[in-house]
Amino acid sequence: MLDTRPRLRTLEPDTDNGLYQTLLESTLAIPFKIDWASKKYVYVGPQIEDLLGWNLESWQTVDDWVNRIHPDEREQTVTRCVELSLAGVDHEAEYRALTKDNGFVWVKEVVHVLCDEQGQTSALIGFTFDITEQKKAEQMHAELEAQKLSNALLQERLRLTHDLHDGLGGALVHMITSVEQSKDTPTQARVLSMLKLIRNDLRQTIDSHSSTQVHVPASPQEWLAPLRHRFNNLFDALDITVDWHFAHSWHTAPNALQYLALTRLIEEALTNVIKHSQAQHVRLSFVQAESNELVLEIEDDGVGFDVTAVKASGLGIGMSSMSVRIARVGGELAIDSRPGRTLLTARVVLGPM
Repeated sequence: MLDTRPRLRTLEPDTDNGLYQTLLESTLAIPFKIDWASKKYVYVGPQIEDLLGWNLESWQTVDDWVNRIHPDEREQTVTRCVELSLAGVDHEAEYRALTKDNGFVWVKEVVHVLCDEQGQTSALIGFTFDITEQKKAEQMHAELEAQKLSNALLQERLRLTHDLHDGLGGALVHMITSVEQSKDTPTQARVLSMLKLIRNDLRQTIDSHSSTQVHVPASPQEWLAPLRHRFNNLFDALDITVDWHFAHSWHTAPNALQYLALTRLIEEALTNVIKHSQAQHVRLSFVQAESNELVLEIEDDGVGFDVTAVKASGLGIGMSSMSVRIARVGGELAIDSRPGRTLLTARVVLGPM
């Protein structure tokens, strides 16, 4: 049968054709040659029959190739190959090739474009490779990655549900009970404090579940610079002087959750100073006397308040929220206040969480 087929003579003109053809037909790669003017096969390696089942004589023109490409890849594959061939550009193509028994295998074709002296395409030569096992491995890998992502999303939902139940849910139950048991209608200030607590708990939940995307600043300076810029503008407008004291480098950097919690604490504490303290001077100090401990102090010379009385009145929800936020990241918060001096101190033990 093979003796009736044209032999591939143009790839290696100086090589004994019989030996060269034997080498080509003994490889797993399937060689082929197509005459561009007639769009007919000049040669196809006999291995094609073992791979796809179509007998050797059935490969006559490029139409046979086109019709044996899976319909889902046919138009795109043919259009691309024709365009690149006309441009004289070598190319590759991956697609599902239909088998005679109505199945398919994945193949990869590597095509070299031959041109005449005028630069016009004259022939295509190349090899077809069976890449079915490679595609199966890729599909299995993709399915495993999709399963991992699905499991991760499920775990994230469970953690979010747990955090909402234990954090925000507990706070809401406490508020509802407090209102139900109170003989008086809650004041506007108390309701506002309750709403702030809900907001803060939601912020912490969001922060906790976005911490994997958070970049901890490379130094305390880089961390505090945007906060310093923002609040200095506000304090300048109110004629409040501010001293910022902080280390220039980390002994041990906080993790993402600690960084977020401390940032929220600074924002809330300084906002309270602006709204309530009537202070003339504020001091923010950040030190790391111990390599595994971070100490943050925020002090003002304002009117102060009775910490015990505020907590007892139910208006200290904001303070409780700050304490809980710091406790969740391995720290503790202390607040000392009297007329002329209010000091907030947060101590956080650093380390992975």
